[in-house]
Amino acid sequence: MGQESRLFPLEARLGTVLGLIELVVAYGGRADLAQIARELRATLDDILPASEAAEQLGLIKIEDGEGVVTPLGLRISRSLAKGKKKLLKEQLPNLEPFATAIRLSKEKAEGFTAEDVASELSQKIQHHSYIENLESLHELLVDWLLYTELLSYDGDTRQFKPKSRRYQQSSSLE
Repeated sequence: MGQESRLFPLEARLGTVLGLIELVVAYGGRADLAQIARELRATLDDILPASEAAEQLGLIKIEDGEGVVTPLGLRISRSLAKGKKKLLKEQLPNLEPFATAIRLSKEKAEGFTAEDVASELSQKIQHHSYIENLESLHELLVDWLLYTELLSYDGDTRQFKPKSRRYQQSSSLE
């Protein structure tokens, strides 16, 4: 039986995932996730999206309720912002919905929306949670794709576009 495709958690925000990695590293590389939740005055359900995202990114392994930092997670933790971006930029294209967004950027140079990504995914893997939560999907894509600079974004049209030299040059002139 093939491995079921897991979609990146809609609620997993970049800052929360990176913060979780920092906490696990601060605990010596292994930490009880329920204990972390209690210390943050949150529930385990509140940090599960971040821990699942961190695991999908290869930053931690979850073993018996504990987060165990991986070598990649340790590298992320020790990196400055530019290094974090580079390492995450290498990981995101392997995960959905980011893989579909990157593919759409190559097929639709004029731009595409979060709805386009959700539509593609619902056809491809018969998964409708992204269609049902378009605004959350939009926020997820903006959060991760802009931080890693994999794509550019037009806030007026809410469209994602391929990163172009022209865009990079004009934004550096501002």
